[in-house]
Amino acid sequence: MIDRCWRGFERLITLLGGHTIAMLAVALLITMISVLYSDNWILSIGRQDVVIGQVRSNIVLLHDLKTNLYKAESAQRGYLYTGRSGYIEPFNDALNEARENIRQIENLVIRTSVGEEEIRGREWVKIIYASLESKAAEMKVTINLVKSGNEQEARQVVNLDEGLVEMKKFMDHTNSLIKKQNDSLNAKIKARLDTILIARISIFAGALILIWLVVLVIKQLLAEIAIKSDLQLRVQRENAVYEEKLQQQTKLLRSLALDYQADVERERQKLSRELHDELGSIFTATKMDIAWVMKKMKAVAPDVSTEVVDKLRKTSSYVDQGIQYQRHIVQELHPSMLSTFGFWPALQSLINDAAERNQWQLRLNLPDENTKLNETISLVAYRIVQETLNNANKYAKATTIAVDIMVDSHYLKLEIEDNGVGVDLNALDGNTHGLSGMRHRVLAIGGHFEMMSEPEKGVLIRALIPLDVAAV
Repeated sequence: MIDRCWRGFERLITLLGGHTIAMLAVALLITMISVLYSDNWILSIGRQDVVIGQVRSNIVLLHDLKTNLYKAESAQRGYLYTGRSGYIEPFNDALNEARENIRQIENLVIRTSVGEEEIRGREWVKIIYASLESKAAEMKVTINLVKSGNEQEARQVVNLDEGLVEMKKFMDHTNSLIKKQNDSLNAKIKARLDTILIARISIFAGALILIWLVVLVIKQLLAEIAIKSDLQLRVQRENAVYEEKLQQQTKLLRSLALDYQADVERERQKLSRELHDELGSIFTATKMDIAWVMKKMKAVAPDVSTEVVDKLRKTSSYVDQGIQYQRHIVQELHPSMLSTFGFWPALQSLINDAAERNQWQLRLNLPDENTKLNETISLVAYRIVQETLNNANKYAKATTIAVDIMVDSHYLKLEIEDNGVGVDLNALDGNTHGLSGMRHRVLAIGGHFEMMSEPEKGVLIRALIPLDVAAV
């Protein structure tokens, strides 16, 4: 039977969403029930305290009633023996206070009892009230006789002991009611003690059950934490493995990108050399042949039209333009200064020539020429500067150019800023090959590239090129 109940409880826990959640829910439910019952018991004890206080007040009022009647009787006898009117007012005040005591006693009896107990209590109050009025009537008769000058008759009434009999009846009834009130008080105190005991037992039982559930919850949580910790360690180990593989792959991709750019630069260098050697030789031979033809024509046929000579001179000038364009292409493909003088002098020459050619006010900040850079990294930086200056020449209409390059142990940091017309970056289309080429060169080797500009606020190019990729 117990096993079946426990299995049912476990199924309920499973439906509620697991041991921990179910135990927490049960603990919360027990706590709420305990709070509700505790509140009810506290209210009940409070009501019992109020009733006990009222019963005690009733007992005090009954004693006050007896005291007031004694005062009235004392004032009556004082008046009878002295005849002084000063006893009349205390006599009337004592009777009025006694009547007020009975009225208060009746109200308290109604509030502190129910059913048969209330009916019996009210009957006892009526009896006491009747005894009080009988005694008061006897005392008033004697006082009135004294007032009318019949002192002898008043004393005879007193000597008949009617007042003593009425006083005894009153005291018997009052003492009986006091006893009943004391019995009721004791019963109510016992009931309150029983209620307090039950409340304590219930609170302690609820606390023990709650502690037991909390212990179970903590035990379950510790088990789940252990499982989760084991899973977390396993995930961390797997993440470390994946992270290492990812870093290796990233380094490999950056190395491949760097090798690719190095291959591109080597091909550009090879192409520039071939253009310089082959196309330069062709241009030079052509120019020499044209000069030889012009010389022969002057010697063999001096009277030939000068138009042919002029045409040959124009053709020679075209060849000169071709030679200049060929040199420009060769320099664009692979500046000879990079191979001849090194990166920093070549870069400084590129920037100074562009500034002089475009009449820019230049602010240049370069590292020391002894700073060593990987060849491909230096070519990437050179191409970014070259492309940026070309864009400034074509589009910026700038008057000032600032170039700042810093090198630390991890990065080459490059900033190029002009004060030109700027550009709306949101309006740029996908045909900005120069900008895309710069961005791709930097991002491919794991760097960071950004361009900031607004219309009429110039352009700022920033590039952060990692140096460690060169060591992969």
